[in-house]
Amino acid sequence: MKFLFSTGCLYELPIEEIFHVARDAGFDGCELVVGSHFNNDRYIDRIKACTEILPVYTIHAPFVQVKAWGSKVNALKQTVELAASLGAEVVTFHPPSWLAIEINFYQWFKKTEDFQKELGLAHMFLAIENMPRMGKLRKFSHYLLSDIEYLINFGIGRNLYFTFDITHMATFEDDTIASLLRIFKTGRLKNIHISDYSNFRSHLFPGRGDLPIAKLLNTVRQVGYDGMLTLEVSPRELPKTSDLLVKMANFQLSYLKLHTGRS
Repeated sequence: MKFLFSTGCLYELPIEEIFHVARDAGFDGCELVVGSHFNNDRYIDRIKACTEILPVYTIHAPFVQVKAWGSKVNALKQTVELAASLGAEVVTFHPPSWLAIEINFYQWFKKTEDFQKELGLAHMFLAIENMPRMGKLRKFSHYLLSDIEYLINFGIGRNLYFTFDITHMATFEDDTIASLLRIFKTGRLKNIHISDYSNFRSHLFPGRGDLPIAKLLNTVRQVGYDGMLTLEVSPRELPKTSDLLVKMANFQLSYLKLHTGRS
C-alpha cells in the first residue's frame, strides 16, 4: 500500500514546498492535482523537478478549466501524457457535470466504449471518482453517475477503474464502508481519498467529523487492499507554518498506518 499526500491539500503554497512537507511527514509520494497553475508552460518543469523530492504516483485531471489545455477532453488527454512523463500509475477524473453544461465532454464520455484503449493507457489506469451531492438539502448531484451502482456498472462496462472518495460518499448518507466494499469487489479500486465529513462540511481532517474512519481503514486492511491511500483534506484543516504542517501531516500518516496495519 502506498500512502500519498494530495497537493490539493495545500494548493495555495508553492508546489516545491508541498512536496517537501509530504516528504518530511513520511508519505510515500504525492497525488498531483492539476489546476490553474498549469496555464504557465514552465510549471510542468517545476513539477518534474519535484519528482526528485517525492514520486508522483497518481494525477488528478483538472476539474476547473485550464485554458492552456483547452476542452475537458483535451485536458484529460494531456493529463494522461503528463502522467506518462512522470511515471504515474493512475489518472483520476470526474464524470461530466450537467450543471456546468459540459456538452462536448458528455458526448465524448457517453460514446467511449473502452477508456483504456481510447486513451492508450497500456501501463496506467484511468480511474473515475464518485461525486457528492451538493448543498444542505443534499437532494441532487451536479454530476452524472452519482448513484454508486450506476457508476460501478458504467466503469466495468467501459473499462474504467475507480478512485473512491469517502467524504463524497458520505453526502449520500449511505454506508461508506459497504460502498467501498462494493467497489473493492470489482477488482478495479486503485485509490482511496481519505477525509472526514460532518454537518454538510466535507474534506475535514480525519477525526474532526462523524465518519467511521478507523473502522474503514481496518476494513481496508482486512480485505487486503494494496492500492493507494491518499490524504485529501481542505487547506483550512491544516496549519499555516511549515513545521506545524509537517507535524500534523505526520500525525495523520501515523493514524492511517496504525489502522491499516502498516505502522
